[in-house]
Amino acid sequence: MRWGGVYNYSYVLNSLQVREKKSESGLLLNIILAFFIVAISSFLLNIFQNHFLNRSAFNNFSKPSDLKVEKAIKQEPSQEYLKVEDYLKEPVIEMAEINWLHRLLGIKTVNAASSPSYEASLLSNNCRVINIIPGKALTCEVSFKNTGTRTWYNYGSNYISFYTDNLGQIFRHKYWYTFEQPAKLLEAKVLPGEIGHLRFALQVPELIGLYKIKLKLAAENLTWISGGLLEIPINVSLESNVSNSTQNTVENISTVPNASSDFQALKFIQSHNSVINLNLGEKVVFRVGFKNNGKAVWQTTGEEAVKICLSPFGRQSSFQNSSWLDANCPSLVSSLTAPGQVGYFDLTLVSSAAGVYKEDFVLMSEGRTIQGGEVSVSLSVNSSNHSQPILENLTLGSEPNIRIGLYSTSEPVRLRANTSFEIRDSENNLIFLAPAGSEVSASYNFATRQYAVTLNNEPRNNLSYLRFQSQDPNTVFEITNYQNPPSWNTSLNDNKFRGNLELRYSEGRDKLYVINELPLETYLKGVAESGNNNPIEYHKALVIAARTYAQYNINIGGKHPAAYFHLNASAYDQVYRGYNSEMRLPNWVRVVLETRGLMVIYNNEVVVTPYFAQSDGRTRAWEEVWSGGPKPWLVSRPDPYCVGMSLWGHGVGLSARGAHSMAQAGSNFEQILKHYYTGVEIKKIY
Repeated sequence: MRWGGVYNYSYVLNSLQVREKKSESGLLLNIILAFFIVAISSFLLNIFQNHFLNRSAFNNFSKPSDLKVEKAIKQEPSQEYLKVEDYLKEPVIEMAEINWLHRLLGIKTVNAASSPSYEASLLSNNCRVINIIPGKALTCEVSFKNTGTRTWYNYGSNYISFYTDNLGQIFRHKYWYTFEQPAKLLEAKVLPGEIGHLRFALQVPELIGLYKIKLKLAAENLTWISGGLLEIPINVSLESNVSNSTQNTVENISTVPNASSDFQALKFIQSHNSVINLNLGEKVVFRVGFKNNGKAVWQTTGEEAVKICLSPFGRQSSFQNSSWLDANCPSLVSSLTAPGQVGYFDLTLVSSAAGVYKEDFVLMSEGRTIQGGEVSVSLSVNSSNHSQPILENLTLGSEPNIRIGLYSTSEPVRLRANTSFEIRDSENNLIFLAPAGSEVSASYNFATRQYAVTLNNEPRNNLSYLRFQSQDPNTVFEITNYQNPPSWNTSLNDNKFRGNLELRYSEGRDKLYVINELPLETYLKGVAESGNNNPIEYHKALVIAARTYAQYNINIGGKHPAAYFHLNASAYDQVYRGYNSEMRLPNWVRVVLETRGLMVIYNNEVVVTPYFAQSDGRTRAWEEVWSGGPKPWLVSRPDPYCVGMSLWGHGVGLSARGAHSMAQAGSNFEQILKHYYTGVEIKKIY
């Protein structure tokens, strides 16, 4: 029995071990099977989610079948806007119903049920109604106010972006963030109560018709944002105006309503009062100033921006130029214009056919005309055969002067010079002849709108604006009460300038400016856009870009015509620190001398050449960042030396870090410039 007992015990023990092993094996198989079931369920649910997200891109928005999409986009222009909801047969799936399973399986998705913590209010949209020909591209910019309680971000797992419906994907541009996301939030962070912006490009299809695309804000992986829905009607037509048969369905594009009574204008001044005579291909800049007679401030950005447009709106002009904002509107008001002030508009007109013309324009805001904002331009184009402006027409023959706004002030300006200089008024009357080293005090009375100047305790009052000038090229003015230290050394003071100075009040901006007028090459010596010891070929590329940028703005009458200068001295235009910078940067000055008169030319024209600090691996096309595009020399370019870096600056044109690295690697200035500015030539024009 003992043996038998032992035997029987061993048998039982072995049997139990076998059963235990079988049980463990079965449990393991069950775990593996359960894992595969969960994985397959997750995969199938993801397919299910994508399917229904496509069908339910927004709370109440669904996708038709491919056949229905094909049918929808082939509608003739006379039909109504595509209403995708009309084709819906399947019920809308609210993603909130399956969120519990998503959380269980760890699947990320946008929740279609709005969260009260994420809310938005549309403030502006520059693409409210679009009338455009096939194949074109355009850039839209939209602003929303964050009316919720959650902060918006453009990074992280819950970044804010636009999603579009399936019809909107027909307008997908190569610069979209993803296939179905046109753009992310521009700002890194938008707090509750603040305003965020999204900018995206649309590529218009070749198929004519009436479209109505929808976009909606989303907090990625969390929720659609309540109030974040945007609808854009788009008429793709071969005609510049909408036909009579479509006027009822395109919100009457060809008939533009009047703006509110808060917007009133009165023509104040214009650059040409008689017929402008042009040859074929010749360009002219027509400037007009309007007094703001209303109650609203004229804005320079957003939907409420005041612009000058063709009248009637939507027609084509044979004088359209590539610098125009779009096919209908040449330009925006040059600066914020308060009631009672004068706002200026520059119209660049290029002749393309012989004949006598009268071009009518009108001021507009929010797609509505401003009463009193009408102006007509009379032009006569002779039949001389200059279909393209030739370089000789652009050759200046001599170096131009440029006017730089140094700063604005309400205080008297005290200055002196190392040589004797003249003080004259706007009529060129001599007020004083100031000896070298003598200090002059000049001021402006904002109440009486008159100037005064004092030399050696002798005052002169009731004067027009003042100029301080010398014929000696070695004259250097010092503004003794102007504090302008560079950020890297606050013990220095960049308050010395070559050329002439001017003290002038701007009616359009209600500010008093100190303006430095000097030859373009002298100005470039004082530009501080680079350190002294950078590679010479990089210096050359940057100097030529800066020279071209300055010359372009001289040609168009400047970026700040309301303030009577071409560029300001800050990084918003080009950093200019004057005589002291010239002394600190001898290598930069040498390159200015060596490249004298060299500029970037496209299609035989001096063109705008923006540049910036650093890209993230590619530069941006003009139309990605600013309106008025596209500009064929400013397209997106690879910037391999900046791959993996963050974007610093606007991203258009020459990347300083990339150009610096190209120069270090052996590229010359011409190769650098032609890499960042497509299809250009580098030519000496004076």
